[in-house]
Amino acid sequence: MRFQRLREDKMKNINFKKLIATVGASALISTGLVVAVAAPAHAADPVCVTDAKSGTITCEGKLTTGAAYKTMVPSNFDGTFYFWQHGIRPSYPYPGYTPPKGVEQMAPTSVNHKIDTTKSMLTLGYGLAAYDCSTGGLHGWNTADCVEMLNELVTITKKRISIKKTVVYGASMAGVVITPFIEKYPNQADAVGILAGLTPSVNNELKSGCDMLYIFSVFFDPTIKGCTVMGTKGVPGHYAVLGDFAKVGALLTQWSKDYGSLPLAYPAALVGSGIPQRSALLLAGLIAGIPTKSAHMDGISTSATLVPEQSINATVAVLENTQELLGTAYFGGQAVSEVVGAGFYDNTKTDFTSLLSDADLGRFNLGLSGDDGINAMLAMLAAAPRITGDPTAMAKVASLDKAKFDTKKPVVLLSNEADRLVLPGNTPLYVSKAQAVYEARLAAWNKEFSAATNASDISDLLKSKPVWNTVAMYALTPETYTQFTATGAPDLTAKISPSGVGHESFTKDQLMTWVRVLASSAKTGRVPSAGVMQSLLAKVLYLNTDPDYQPNELKYQDFS
Repeated sequence: MRFQRLREDKMKNINFKKLIATVGASALISTGLVVAVAAPAHAADPVCVTDAKSGTITCEGKLTTGAAYKTMVPSNFDGTFYFWQHGIRPSYPYPGYTPPKGVEQMAPTSVNHKIDTTKSMLTLGYGLAAYDCSTGGLHGWNTADCVEMLNELVTITKKRISIKKTVVYGASMAGVVITPFIEKYPNQADAVGILAGLTPSVNNELKSGCDMLYIFSVFFDPTIKGCTVMGTKGVPGHYAVLGDFAKVGALLTQWSKDYGSLPLAYPAALVGSGIPQRSALLLAGLIAGIPTKSAHMDGISTSATLVPEQSINATVAVLENTQELLGTAYFGGQAVSEVVGAGFYDNTKTDFTSLLSDADLGRFNLGLSGDDGINAMLAMLAAAPRITGDPTAMAKVASLDKAKFDTKKPVVLLSNEADRLVLPGNTPLYVSKAQAVYEARLAAWNKEFSAATNASDISDLLKSKPVWNTVAMYALTPETYTQFTATGAPDLTAKISPSGVGHESFTKDQLMTWVRVLASSAKTGRVPSAGVMQSLLAKVLYLNTDPDYQPNELKYQDFS
């Protein structure tokens, strides 16, 4: 196949050096690097310093749990205060990563664009607060603790500072902290912002990650344990996960050289079938719902020689996206398993064929090795031994971070079209869950209003009519952005897409538009009208202007 010629090109391949350094040197981890911190009985008064040049007052202190926090108040403070919730942080160090020792982020940032909005937000007169959500010196999936620490941070800050409007916002794992937070403490914030965030329950996305690891064990390496390796607490569990992740790292390294052009070696029935590994990788990505656009691959651009068909572009996109998603599946899954126990994943009843859309099967037919290749791989998945989970752990993970999605406060969401870590389908899932609650509330109101005959009752009802108070913003990619080398291979050293890809990666204009919409919503108690939003979005490059746009939905969606 022409795709095989990709491996002959001498271009630089996907940069997996950091990944391999991580998984290959896991033995360097020392258990002595993590020390539990005893929580004080009461939060100590913060230590404050005034910047002589800007007049910004920065205060640092510790919550009653011992977790560090920081606040920043500019000299032109306008009364609006933003409280930042960071995403998940692994508890234990490994090469290339050190757990936080305090507050490491005060406001939204963007890795792709090397942006930190802290200075811009202070310049606009906004107060800022953030904290390191750690429990006893550890991090992990301590979301329930984060809810209480966030509440404490808001409470003690309001006692110290005269705040008119409060915004609680955050990214990634923050979605499963802030959503239950605003429901439990509705008076603690005037607006809520979720950036590239998970929508409860995390089990929706986690199952897709576990599915992908399971498929890897079927087609690439039967010694991969995937989500069944998770559940041992502490450093031993961390080592176990790193060891299994190293096997996936070896596959990614090989694919970064040959793009999965080698024939399948597993299962035995497919040896000699002529199906390349890339087809099984694409199948796994489509089943899991990984975006078919990536930092360098737009999913549609072709070259006359090495990428003659769009599905090949999408296959390389899935390869480029796989590293971060599976890293999250391993470390995020391990963090969750330490809370719910081992055995949270079960696929005994999973119909993998049903997780493939007819549109995907048609569009990516060539990349999947045609109908014969598709049928052969699906038959192997159907026949492969399944994983039986533990009922207790399965019930716990399904109920983790439960939320009702019934907040009446304005909620502003921002996500990328092709986020490769927190899958973009989390945002339409949030909207769908909130919409269901709103419609039920509106139906009840309409029934009560229709029955009302007293003028006073009618007047009161008109004042209490339910309001749809959620808005979703999406950062899109350009239509095309893949660049090719002289040989026709995709140039994975070129500049990445200017928008719509990566995790927590947005342009400054996109981030600051999100921040301003949150400020406006906090002041009015409502998200901007459709007309106002249309005007705002049209001014920012690559933000969606079609109100009906939404990315592909998650493969698993719980509406219980």
